[in-house]
Amino acid sequence: PPSGSSLCRSSHPFWGAACALTRMASAEEGAGSSSASKAPSARGGEALVLFTTKLPDRYQVQDDSLVVPASLARYGLSEVVNRLLGLEKPAPFDFLIDGEFLRTDLFEYLDARKLSSEKVLKLEYVLALSEPEEEQVDEVPDWISSVAALGPVPCPWFVASSHDGGLRLYEAGATRLTMKLADVSLTAVAARAAPGTAGKASLLAAAGKDGIVRCFRAELDARVATGPVATLRSKEHRQALEAVAINEDASLVAGGGWDNDVLVWNGGPTVFEEAEQEKAASSGGVKRKAVMGAEVEAPKFALQGHSQVVSSLHFGDKARYPFTLLSASWDCSVRVWDVAAASCVCNWTVARAVSSFSMSPGGPQMATSHEDGHVSLWDIRAPPHPTMQGAVTLDSSAGLPLTSAQSPHRRLASEVAWCPVDEQRLASVGHDGSLCILDPRSPKMPLQRVRLGKPGPVPTKLLCVTWLAREELAVGGSDGKVVRIMLNRSKGADDA
Repeated sequence: PPSGSSLCRSSHPFWGAACALTRMASAEEGAGSSSASKAPSARGGEALVLFTTKLPDRYQVQDDSLVVPASLARYGLSEVVNRLLGLEKPAPFDFLIDGEFLRTDLFEYLDARKLSSEKVLKLEYVLALSEPEEEQVDEVPDWISSVAALGPVPCPWFVASSHDGGLRLYEAGATRLTMKLADVSLTAVAARAAPGTAGKASLLAAAGKDGIVRCFRAELDARVATGPVATLRSKEHRQALEAVAINEDASLVAGGGWDNDVLVWNGGPTVFEEAEQEKAASSGGVKRKAVMGAEVEAPKFALQGHSQVVSSLHFGDKARYPFTLLSASWDCSVRVWDVAAASCVCNWTVARAVSSFSMSPGGPQMATSHEDGHVSLWDIRAPPHPTMQGAVTLDSSAGLPLTSAQSPHRRLASEVAWCPVDEQRLASVGHDGSLCILDPRSPKMPLQRVRLGKPGPVPTKLLCVTWLAREELAVGGSDGKVVRIMLNRSKGADDA
């Protein structure tokens, strides 16, 4: 072995274990799935590796370079680390090289980069995702069109809209409120924590197929109370809405859909009226008919530019993308609007029809989902804001270069959502019935794929997903089921 390595055939107790694992490696191993292929590799030779980790002390190995069979991939390497650690219960590990997850064996990695076998490969190992747990929260008589957390993540409260015109509020696994909001399908829902309430109240807006946005305030306590439902409409725009958004201080509400325009209404206390506490319902799964409030007959302004249906809307974070509204469309574009000037400042072409998009909580990045099952990651290249530190100016000079693209779904990718508290974690759902956990450091395949609902040639269409915590999501689909997914439930909080 090369000089400086601590593992050799004759002297290191783990050499035999490593050799025994040679045939476990596979270039086609799955992304964290227990059903992944483990075809043996015929590659020979050796590779020099150095294991490092940022995990707690009990997962630390000696900081020495080791010679291992080059045919080892992530499963074989994981067993080597487990042998080195001597854990009573083996732990599954994943491996990063130069900031990217290893998805081949070591021989193929070295060969693809024309590296010598004497090159020390620094492998950072992290705990792989364990088998997720599913919990059915509810089942309704029609499709679940949208789900959203009711406050900053982590948040036990979330809402689901349905094509039966109902809106349902949940706390963890319990139904707390069922409200008949409309006689038409609700296609999307947005929610914000009410300012100054410490998460005890939420502001909600639901888009309908009648072109109307319905808004109300919900008090989230032992007793759930809802204020009057305000209706926002436009006489010139009567086609179905597909997207809705609320800005940070709830002063603006935006909607978009099959009219191709983005409509922006004034929000504020008139639209989100407080509930009368004496009329609050008792705790439990209460059914309630909406009490109608203010009616707004015209939007503040309409933003024109998209040539096909508007599929997704998000107001830019004030601290990073001030005074902006972003929209995506089936016309293969993402647009940025200056809400102060009511004008388009960016028009980014993304090559495919966009079903949804999500912004990274870390650096200036965006994820988009597409009709062909693709999920794409993009860098936002923009100059710094002249007056707001940490913010960028989204204008005509801003670019959107592609970082990576993969096809985690075999049918339409319905929605992608970036975890608000972890910039290395995304989730996507699709019409193939799959929930995929993605990571920017694994640009070619998801970390984990979970099949939900009915299997077979006509699977359940998964339509929406939202993060409730770093290890918890809510998913809805065409079977009318609302499901909570718990990731890494078997691991401690300090291990995740």
